Amino acid sequence: MAGMESIYALIPQPVPPVIKPDRYASKHQGNKPPTFSTFGLSGTSKPGYQNVAGAEASLKEGHHVFQKGHATMGKEGNARKPSDILKKGSGGGGGAADLAGSMTAGAFTYKDRMRPALPSKEECRQAGDALKHKDTKNFITSNAVENILAVPKREEEGVDWLKKPHFGDVPPYLVKIKQEIADEFEYIKSMQQQQMDEGPSGMRLMQDDERGELVIALKKKWDAVNSMYQQGSVLSLASLDTIGKVKRKEMYEAQLAQIEKDIEKLSKKNVYIQDDY
Repeated sequence: MAGMESIYALIPQPVPPVIKPDRYASKHQGNKPPTFSTFGLSGTSKPGYQNVAGAEASLKEGHHVFQKGHATMGKEGNARKPSDILKKGSGGGGGAADLAGSMTAGAFTYKDRMRPALPSKEECRQAGDALKHKDTKNFITSNAVENILAVPKREEEGVDWLKKPHFGDVPPYLVKIKQEIADEFEYIKSMQQQQMDEGPSGMRLMQDDERGELVIALKKKWDAVNSMYQQGSVLSLASLDTIGKVKRKEMYEAQLAQIEKDIEKLSKKNVYIQDDY
């Protein structure tokens, strides 16, 4: 039944030994190329393929064995044995020193850049004894004495901002900046006034009496033109029955408008005219 232990499983059964088959051995030689091989034929006098009908037939095909001359260790007799290599310290140097003959055979050394030799054990022992006999400072005791004799530091007094100079006043630097700005504006204003007084190039400022005379003359002219305009029969639209009357009305109105503009220009404080002198 399921879940029941069988007494037959208590006795271990013998395990049969594994019998391996004989190792496979090919009947063909291992140093022969495979069938229809093209390896090693690119530089021969008969390129193509080889070993078509087996190794024995391949030898009869006449393919040349491809080998590069001196492709491994150079020319024959030029190769060195592994035991004949150049070892450390066996060379004689080279370069300019060897050509001049000033250097003898042997290992090359830098005498001018050699570090000093390390001290010996005896020198180290003597240096250690000298440090032992040297008086050493007791830092704990010295620090305690320094702290006991030290004067305690006084706290800095607070700053009374009410007693600060210029308290409640405008800072001096702002007063200075305002004065500089005012001076700059005054300078610009004086330059503009000077340019206005001088006027543009080739122009001159009209005198007050001359300007007044022109204004009076223009007003008289305006009165004369206006009188002619009023006396003419061009005021009512019903009387404008011809082209001449219309043009005459437009002429009077244009003259009156131009005289008013001239009077307005001459009424200004500064009037510049072309200098004929």
